[in-house]
Amino acid sequence: MTSLGAKPHGGETHLQRAFAESDCNSERIPYERTRRIFIPGVAAILTVWLLQSALLLLHLSSWILRVHIPFTRMPLFMHWDLIVSFAVAGAISALYGAFLNSSPKQRYIAALFPVVFEILKWLWLLRFPIAPWLDWIDPARPPYRFLKLPVAASIGYWVIHIIIPAAALLGALSFFNRWFYTDSQNNGMESGAIR
Repeated sequence: MTSLGAKPHGGETHLQRAFAESDCNSERIPYERTRRIFIPGVAAILTVWLLQSALLLLHLSSWILRVHIPFTRMPLFMHWDLIVSFAVAGAISALYGAFLNSSPKQRYIAALFPVVFEILKWLWLLRFPIAPWLDWIDPARPPYRFLKLPVAASIGYWVIHIIIPAAALLGALSFFNRWFYTDSQNNGMESGAIR
C-alpha cells in the first residue's frame, strides 16, 4: 500500500496495468468473436443460399440447358450448384479472414457455418418436409422425409449435400489462405493467415 502523496512502487504499477488490460481484453473478447466468427459465418450461409438460388435459376433457363457442364450427370456431383456455392463461401471466408487478420481456427469455424446449417436441415428433414413458408431455406425445396425413406437416402444426402460440399469449402479456404499468406509474404507484410 502507498501513503497519500507517495508514488506507487514499480510492482504495483505493473499489477494495476495488468488488471486494466485484462478487463479491457475481457470486454473485447465477445465483440472480437462476433466480428471474426459469427459475422463471416452468417455471411457464408447467405453466400451459399444466394449462389445456389442463382445457379438453380440459370440451370432452369434455356441458356444453361444448351451447355454441358462436366461431371454434373454423375450422381455424386448432381448438386454441383451446392459444391460451387460452398467453394465460393470458403474463398470469401479466407478473404474476410485475411482482411481482419483472423487466426486459422477462427476462419475454419466461420467457414463451417454452412455445413452446420445443412446438418440442421437434415435433422429437420428426418421427420418433416420443408413447409411452403420455409421454402426460402432450401432453394431445391426437398419434399421428402428421411424417416420414410431407406437409410441409403440419408447416406446419399450426407455425401451429396454435406461431405462433398464441405470438402470443396475447406479446399477453397485452405488454398486461398495459403495464397493470401504467400502474397503478403512477397509484399513484406505480416499476415494473419498463419498465426
